[in-house]
Amino acid sequence: MESSIRVLMIDASNGFYKMTRFPVGKFFGPVDIGFHLASQYNALTIGTGVLAGSILPGSNRLIFTGFSPAWAGFFISSMGGAGLIFDNLGINLIAIIGQTKTPSILYLNRNHGEEIYVEIQPVDIHAIWNSGRKGIYSLMEYTYSKFGYRYETDPRILATGPASYATDFGAIGSAPIKNGEITHVDTWAGRGGFGSKLFQQHGIASIIY
Repeated sequence: MESSIRVLMIDASNGFYKMTRFPVGKFFGPVDIGFHLASQYNALTIGTGVLAGSILPGSNRLIFTGFSPAWAGFFISSMGGAGLIFDNLGINLIAIIGQTKTPSILYLNRNHGEEIYVEIQPVDIHAIWNSGRKGIYSLMEYTYSKFGYRYETDPRILATGPASYATDFGAIGSAPIKNGEITHVDTWAGRGGFGSKLFQQHGIASIIY
């Protein structure tokens, strides 16, 4: 087991990011680190625990933590299977703080080595939501068309929809990508409004990794 939990801190307001390591023992995983960072920075944390990639049931779920805008308290949600690809980044968690000036896509990638590439790309979100299949489905397709070619293997996309703009209970949706195609299998996380938090408080409309 790793001796530390690796968290990539990302400030959406300026694109600055840094790796922070939390010792195992003082912290044990996404929930207690998420509470610590939410309390200190109002962060939204997304990631996996130290057992990610193992055969243990539930170890490949992607864990979301933060203060719920809908329920005004710390909350935890998860997304089935989405942690397996996240593990390819070589980190355990991302913690998003700050807010972009305009709605944006957060791009994360690691091609060999230790370095993680982070990019924040502004988008015309309402035009995207109103195009094609609408909502999160159009946003996933747009995000994949812009960044998918940069990945050596199929990435994963987390997306918000219009409810995350207009309400405090918007969720985060995703669909697995197989052989270069976004499948029609919906997966969801963020009961308690984590989609609303991601979009309204941090300005991030979608994340591709």
